[in-house]
Amino acid sequence: MGCGSSFEASDGPRTVVVFGSTGYLGGAVATRLLQEPFLYKVRCVTRRSSSDKARKLAEHGAVIVNADLGEPKSLQKALDGADVMFLTTHYWEEKNKEKEVIKGLNAIDAAIQCGVKHIILNGSENIKKVIGKDCSNLDSKAAIEEYLREVGVNYTIIRLPFWYENFCNVFKPHKLKHGVYAIALPLEDAEVDAISVEDVGECVSSILRRPRQYYGKTLSLAADRLSMDKILTVFNKHFNNRKFVDPKIRLKDYEKFQFVGAKDITAMFEFYQTVIIPRDIKLTKRLNPSLLTFDKWMSENKEEIEDALKES
Repeated sequence: MGCGSSFEASDGPRTVVVFGSTGYLGGAVATRLLQEPFLYKVRCVTRRSSSDKARKLAEHGAVIVNADLGEPKSLQKALDGADVMFLTTHYWEEKNKEKEVIKGLNAIDAAIQCGVKHIILNGSENIKKVIGKDCSNLDSKAAIEEYLREVGVNYTIIRLPFWYENFCNVFKPHKLKHGVYAIALPLEDAEVDAISVEDVGECVSSILRRPRQYYGKTLSLAADRLSMDKILTVFNKHFNNRKFVDPKIRLKDYEKFQFVGAKDITAMFEFYQTVIIPRDIKLTKRLNPSLLTFDKWMSENKEEIEDALKES
């Protein structure tokens, strides 16, 4: 294959190892690749092989492998004979930046030892370098990025924005009174780039169809740009029996919240407010022509939002 050429089916299916496969992002990538069994053999890494999500992936053709990013020896079995590794790490599981970085480096080292030809990493900008404040959940990924760039393996880094799916969990609207809900994002007058995590699976599939075109590239992905006015308009359009409002949470207000990670999330939103170069919606549409706008995503996921509202 020449530089930038597409992968040929005659080359045989490639083995792709997906970390985080029972989570949102890894699950979206694994599910998409499993739709093309003639191109990919999907190996899903988990510590919970008996979970419902793991069983569902196995039913669709995935090979489930028990391994732990914190235990380097377990990674050899997961990566042995693999062609590609998709790596995403999860800060919020232990809320420890150093541990997340070590886990990411463990996976990269194991991939190199096993001869993996291409690593796709869910990375991030270094938020502290941009705004001068710690943002452990993203700075950890920036540190893993930096290491990956130095080790001499073919890589592609994807940088993701705010997920639409956050409105189903951590940033779900909370009830103020009967029929009235607040959406508490410290955006102030800024806009935030956003995407459905489900759409990232197709983006990764496109990268793998023409891998050499994306070697050494950092791809900043997004599907839509959201202001608070736009967010409220979409919510109120699709749930006209309720009213959604902006409580006008400011960064300095959010930083005072007492939950673990409040300062990290505040720094993340300060970065969203100050970032000079927005993420590349045109590039993302080339990778995934069926990319969902926030309005379209909402129309397709009203049940999930309804469930979140019932729990608020």
